Amino acid sequence: MDRIENKEIQAEYANEVSEYTINDNVIAKIAKKVLTKTDGILELKKNVFSSIADNFTDGENTSGISIDVDDAKNAVVHTKIILEYGKKAQEVFASLDRNIKKEVYSLTGINVQAVKAEIVDVLTKEEYEEKNSKDKEDK
Repeated sequence: MDRIENKEIQAEYANEVSEYTINDNVIAKIAKKVLTKTDGILELKKNVFSSIADNFTDGENTSGISIDVDDAKNAVVHTKIILEYGKKAQEVFASLDRNIKKEVYSLTGINVQAVKAEIVDVLTKEEYEEKNSKDKEDK
């Protein structure tokens, strides 16, 4: 590229401001990774369509998590979870809340204003494993 072309390109973009955007799916993936590492959470609760979608994805499906982001780059994370029986819900949630906020901000610069988790079931690890093995046999 010669100098004239380079100056033309620089002039064309002289008033442009560099920026990047982060898709809601990225925030959901980060939240999912935190969820899977959180002691006391057995699983995200998915709907029927999510279960079907799992068969066609690479394991990075973020069903069970939804994200709302406003214009000021503040996010709210919504999720439905299955709690491990014997774990204290308020302690599990406090850990989940703290870690999602920390990880999303650390990796993206987006502030998570709130984490909204609905506990939709409670199972022992044994019940959960039994349920999962039955589900795999049914497929």
